[in-house]
Amino acid sequence: MSVAEATLTPATAPNPARPMRLSRAFGTLRDLLVGTFLCLSPLTSILALGWIIRRMQLSVQRRQGVAGITPGWVLGERGSGWLTRLIGGLAANIRVGLSGALSLGLASLLFTLPWLLAWWAGWDNSFNKGYEQAWAGPALFFAGIGAYLFVMLHLPMALAHQAATGRWLALFEWRAVRRVVARTGWRHVLFAFMSVFFALPLFAARGLPVFVEDTIPGFANFTPEQVGNVAGIAGLAVAAYVFASLWWLRSWSARIYADADARDAAPNLIFRTLRNGALATIWFGLVVLIVVAQFLHHSWWAWQTHPAFLLPWYG
Repeated sequence: MSVAEATLTPATAPNPARPMRLSRAFGTLRDLLVGTFLCLSPLTSILALGWIIRRMQLSVQRRQGVAGITPGWVLGERGSGWLTRLIGGLAANIRVGLSGALSLGLASLLFTLPWLLAWWAGWDNSFNKGYEQAWAGPALFFAGIGAYLFVMLHLPMALAHQAATGRWLALFEWRAVRRVVARTGWRHVLFAFMSVFFALPLFAARGLPVFVEDTIPGFANFTPEQVGNVAGIAGLAVAAYVFASLWWLRSWSARIYADADARDAAPNLIFRTLRNGALATIWFGLVVLIVVAQFLHHSWWAWQTHPAFLLPWYG
């Protein structure tokens, strides 16, 4: 054995996997930073939504054993024309983001609109002493809850279906979505639970302006510039949390979709009934959080913009 061979032991030999792991780590950090800044406003969050949906498509493809292409933020696929290579990723994120925002907006409008009207008919109408219409608020709100539970039973798999097919409004392909939902197992329930669990910090953020003086000592004496700095840091932290949690949750839902879509038969009726009941109970927890947060943050758009059913933005 030569001296070089003797000194190049397994412990000191170059590890080709190490540069790959570092590259992946830097890539993940880059994606988190870009996604965070995009989630600071509702307009730019459409780009983040498009990227997340394209990542969902990649998760489905990998689950199916297909070699998918990792989506970029700006650049397109290698080997394509110069213009596609230069801005293909950006164009795809805009196109897919608009498609996803349209589908999610139409689906969530079935319950967010009754909630918004109930807020007006209940809170505002009561404030203006319109007691003769007191029934309108509760009636609209509970109708919205019924629509919400039905939509959320299907929405995560419906969005995964749209991501997998790449078609505009594929979220509303009822037969295909219903077939997949019927074939999901208890992981679907765990996904719903984790979605509500990860929503808890967001609703704590809704209450931050109300309790900020108790949270940050001396806040009442802050200058306008200091208040702006606190608001900016809080907004950045919320955007980072929204993007990271939504990226993970929706990639997970895409894997659940792929596994369910590959199954030949659905579980029996008793299992499906129990699972759907568990899903409805868990998703109702998100309604409770939304209502509590609304009394801490009275903006009307707060009824309609939760990341679980619309854009990755929580303004």
